[in-house]
Amino acid sequence: MPRERVRFRADLHAVRDALIQLERGAVLGPLTGESRSVILLVLAEVMNNIAEHAYRGEGGEGSVCLWRKDGAVMARIVDRGLPAPAIPAATDTPNPADLPEGGFGMPLIRVLVRELAQSRRCGCNVMQLCVDDDNAA
Repeated sequence: MPRERVRFRADLHAVRDALIQLERGAVLGPLTGESRSVILLVLAEVMNNIAEHAYRGEGGEGSVCLWRKDGAVMARIVDRGLPAPAIPAATDTPNPADLPEGGFGMPLIRVLVRELAQSRRCGCNVMQLCVDDDNAA
């Protein structure tokens, strides 16, 4: 199974370029249909959150590693930005008025992924997620 790793500068233009690279890469390139769009949406949200919140728009670097496993696409996203806030529980329904910039990103991600884990290790934010793949090989 191929693995793919992309490093990106944490700014909105570089995030877009990294997403295009991932979309055409060995892991996502062969996919079609809704699963590919969902995976790209989730990655875009996570990577943009890194640019906007972990580095507060001041730049920095992140990396994404993708691979396929058991009918799913696995992703590990790492950055050295500010510590990420805790992921809201699946049962938490936030009040939209209390959320920054609309704040629907993490609740949206939680709905779209099968598994989601986040930790802080050695000064890095590490997020690992799993998205079902309707193109399972």
